[in-house]
Amino acid sequence: MDQTRFKHLMELHTAGKLNDHDWQELAGMVMSGEYDQPLHGFIEGVYHTAEHNEALNPEKRQEILDKIYSTEIPARKPRAFWWAAASLLLLLASGAAYFYLHPVKTAPILPVHPVAKVRDVQPGTNKAMLTLADGSVIALDTLGRQELVQGNTAVRQRNGLLQYENRGQDKANSYNTLTTPKGGQYRLLLPDGTAVWLNAGSSLRYPVVFSDTERRVTLTGEAYFEVVHNHKKPFRVQVGNQVVEDLGTRFNINAYADEPVVSTTLLEGAVKINNTLLKPGEQAQVTKEGVISVVKNINTADAVAWKEGFFVFRNDNLKTVMRELSRWYDVEVIYQPNVNNNQQFSGRIDRSLTLAQVLNGLALTKARFTIEDNRKVVILP
Repeated sequence: MDQTRFKHLMELHTAGKLNDHDWQELAGMVMSGEYDQPLHGFIEGVYHTAEHNEALNPEKRQEILDKIYSTEIPARKPRAFWWAAASLLLLLASGAAYFYLHPVKTAPILPVHPVAKVRDVQPGTNKAMLTLADGSVIALDTLGRQELVQGNTAVRQRNGLLQYENRGQDKANSYNTLTTPKGGQYRLLLPDGTAVWLNAGSSLRYPVVFSDTERRVTLTGEAYFEVVHNHKKPFRVQVGNQVVEDLGTRFNINAYADEPVVSTTLLEGAVKINNTLLKPGEQAQVTKEGVISVVKNINTADAVAWKEGFFVFRNDNLKTVMRELSRWYDVEVIYQPNVNNNQQFSGRIDRSLTLAQVLNGLALTKARFTIEDNRKVVILP
């Protein structure tokens, strides 16, 4: 362990004099875990003096973030977080934080403002409730294995996947609803082969057999779709007053009621939202009043990071971050008076971490939290 070299590289990075070769060397050092102690000490030292540093201008901060997000993770640690804790030293000066955590139990947590209570909340799991056409409800989880028959349609539950298979001709008048609670997620394979990933606190209503003219489902919450295209039977997702129509597509829809807009992000193919056509890499944002705007050059990996087991935040404020965490950990968030909700957070976090681990990462800024026994997170000023 060469702590002198590590300290030198950190100082170069803070001064903005780190070349690409040194950047990769520093990345390897941080990823190795052998330099956690000097890294923590360096971060804490900068944190306590950050208020006296000159704030970064928006262009410089974005430049740093872009470099973080484009950095390749070494193949030997595919589940590790983006290593760029060094950029935290710069981002803290501007009131934002880039935090990193590791998904292993021995991972270092950086408790600048540690979570006040030790009672922890475990992350969400594969679980859902299936409501059948007759109103009966079946609990689903990761381990369960069962099969039931609705008319000529077989429904199987295996390893966190619910799969439909048509075995004959049925009328398209029987509907099922798959509902995930807060702290749950589930996968679904519809009768036409379309795959759906349902995020926490969401529901999808769909026919057991699609009609001859269209395939229409109704979504609340968030889901990712990989649609089997059939131009004779369009696939349509009803989201409130808007309809997302597949034109041969992979796309994500975020339609939580507590979000300011309904966001549809297109990864591949094309979709039409009402009369607006999206291209890959674009995101349609629809306000509650029905106003549609299209954002181009979206990082589509961010939109579906939840499906891959990650949270991704880019300059998101405290309330945006906590809305997402509250769904996955099934907790209520309480803001005490005078909390600074304009703090910004950027980072990539494994959704398998406990809530206390995540909050300790967020505590790298001046945000402070307590976890109460009744599954409440209190945010302190």
